[in-house]
Amino acid sequence: MSVFSSNKIRRSALGFAALALAVASLLTVPALTRPLEAKVFMEMDAVRHGGDYRIFALESPAPIHCMRACEDDAQCQAWTYVKPGNGSAEAMCRLKDTVPFYSKSPCCVSGVTVGTSDPRKPYR
Repeated sequence: MSVFSSNKIRRSALGFAALALAVASLLTVPALTRPLEAKVFMEMDAVRHGGDYRIFALESPAPIHCMRACEDDAQCQAWTYVKPGNGSAEAMCRLKDTVPFYSKSPCCVSGVTVGTSDPRKPYR
Protein backbone atom coordinates (compact mmCIF):
# COMPACT_ATOMS: atom_id res chain seq x y z
CA MET A 1 0.00 0.00 0.00
CA SER A 2 1.35 3.39 -0.91
CA VAL A 3 1.79 6.27 1.53
CA PHE A 4 -0.82 8.18 -0.45
CA SER A 5 -3.45 5.42 0.10
CA SER A 6 -2.76 5.08 3.82
CA ASN A 7 -3.02 8.88 4.32
CA LYS A 8 -6.30 8.90 2.40
CA ILE A 9 -7.69 6.08 4.59
CA ARG A 10 -6.50 7.86 7.75
CA ARG A 11 -8.19 11.12 6.65
CA SER A 12 -11.41 9.23 5.87
CA ALA A 13 -11.39 7.59 9.30
CA LEU A 14 -10.76 10.93 11.01
CA GLY A 15 -13.54 12.55 8.99
CA PHE A 16 -15.94 9.78 9.95
CA ALA A 17 -15.00 10.08 13.65
CA ALA A 18 -15.52 13.86 13.54
CA LEU A 19 -18.90 13.41 11.86
CA ALA A 20 -19.97 10.80 14.44
CA LEU A 21 -18.91 13.12 17.28
CA ALA A 22 -20.83 16.05 15.78
CA VAL A 23 -24.00 13.96 15.38
CA ALA A 24 -23.70 12.62 18.94
CA SER A 25 -23.31 16.12 20.36
CA LEU A 26 -26.37 17.36 18.47
CA LEU A 27 -28.42 14.50 19.87
CA THR A 28 -27.45 15.32 23.45
CA VAL A 29 -28.08 19.10 23.31
CA PRO A 30 -31.87 18.79 23.86
CA ALA A 31 -31.27 16.52 26.84
CA LEU A 32 -28.90 19.07 28.38
CA THR A 33 -31.16 22.07 27.81
CA ARG A 34 -34.42 20.48 29.01
CA PRO A 35 -35.71 21.80 32.35
CA LEU A 36 -34.99 19.67 35.38
CA GLU A 37 -38.01 17.44 35.84
CA ALA A 38 -37.47 16.24 39.40
CA LYS A 39 -36.88 18.41 42.39
CA VAL A 40 -36.28 15.74 44.96
CA PHE A 41 -35.41 12.11 44.91
CA MET A 42 -36.34 9.38 47.38
CA GLU A 43 -33.80 7.39 49.36
CA MET A 44 -35.66 4.25 50.38
CA ASP A 45 -34.89 2.85 53.87
CA ALA A 46 -32.78 5.87 54.76
CA VAL A 47 -32.91 8.39 57.58
CA ARG A 48 -31.20 11.79 57.64
CA HIS A 49 -30.44 12.85 61.22
CA GLY A 50 -30.36 16.53 62.20
CA GLY A 51 -31.23 19.80 60.54
CA ASP A 52 -34.94 19.58 61.46
CA TYR A 53 -36.75 22.90 61.48
CA ARG A 54 -40.29 21.61 61.03
CA ILE A 55 -41.78 18.29 62.18
CA PHE A 56 -45.42 17.38 61.61
CA ALA A 57 -47.79 14.43 61.34
CA LEU A 58 -49.06 13.54 57.89
CA GLU A 59 -52.75 12.99 57.20
CA SER A 60 -51.93 10.18 54.78
CA PRO A 61 -49.01 7.77 55.39
CA ALA A 62 -47.03 8.16 52.16
CA PRO A 63 -43.53 9.62 51.63
CA ILE A 64 -44.70 11.58 48.59
CA HIS A 65 -46.58 13.96 50.91
CA CYS A 66 -43.42 14.74 52.86
CA MET A 67 -41.47 15.15 49.63
CA ARG A 68 -44.07 17.62 48.32
CA ALA A 69 -44.08 19.57 51.60
CA CYS A 70 -40.32 20.03 51.18
CA GLU A 71 -40.76 20.95 47.54
CA ASP A 72 -43.24 23.69 48.46
CA ASP A 73 -41.03 25.20 51.18
CA ALA A 74 -38.16 27.42 50.03
CA GLN A 75 -36.22 26.77 53.26
CA CYS A 76 -36.29 22.99 52.85
CA GLN A 77 -33.08 21.35 51.64
CA ALA A 78 -33.84 17.74 52.64
CA TRP A 79 -36.59 15.70 54.31
CA THR A 80 -37.24 12.46 56.15
CA TYR A 81 -40.54 10.59 56.17
CA VAL A 82 -40.88 8.46 59.32
CA LYS A 83 -43.17 5.48 58.83
CA PRO A 84 -46.04 4.96 61.31
CA GLY A 85 -45.06 2.93 64.37
CA ASN A 86 -41.52 4.33 64.59
CA GLY A 87 -41.87 6.55 67.64
CA SER A 88 -45.40 7.66 66.74
CA ALA A 89 -48.62 6.00 65.66
CA GLU A 90 -48.81 8.50 62.80
CA ALA A 91 -46.54 8.99 59.81
CA MET A 92 -44.26 11.96 60.48
CA CYS A 93 -42.48 14.37 58.18
CA ARG A 94 -39.23 16.09 59.13
CA LEU A 95 -38.19 19.03 56.96
CA LYS A 96 -34.52 20.01 57.14
CA ASP A 97 -32.69 23.25 56.42
CA THR A 98 -29.42 21.40 55.82
CA VAL A 99 -28.51 18.20 53.99
CA PRO A 100 -27.32 15.87 56.75
CA PHE A 101 -25.65 12.54 56.02
CA TYR A 102 -27.99 9.60 55.84
CA SER A 103 -27.85 6.12 57.25
CA LYS A 104 -29.75 3.02 56.23
CA SER A 105 -32.86 2.30 58.33
CA PRO A 106 -36.15 0.57 57.51
CA CYS A 107 -37.96 3.25 59.57
CA CYS A 108 -37.78 5.98 57.01
CA VAL A 109 -37.63 7.34 53.51
CA SER A 110 -35.56 10.48 52.90
CA GLY A 111 -34.75 12.85 50.10
CA VAL A 112 -32.80 15.93 49.02
CA THR A 113 -34.00 18.91 46.98
CA VAL A 114 -32.44 19.46 43.56
CA GLY A 115 -34.76 21.81 41.61
CA THR A 116 -38.49 21.73 41.04
CA SER A 117 -40.91 19.23 39.56
CA ASP A 118 -43.41 21.98 38.75
CA PRO A 119 -42.37 23.77 35.53
CA ARG A 120 -44.32 26.87 36.63
CA LYS A 121 -42.06 27.37 39.67
CA PRO A 122 -38.52 28.77 39.45
CA TYR A 123 -35.53 26.59 40.17
CA ARG A 124 -33.69 27.03 43.43
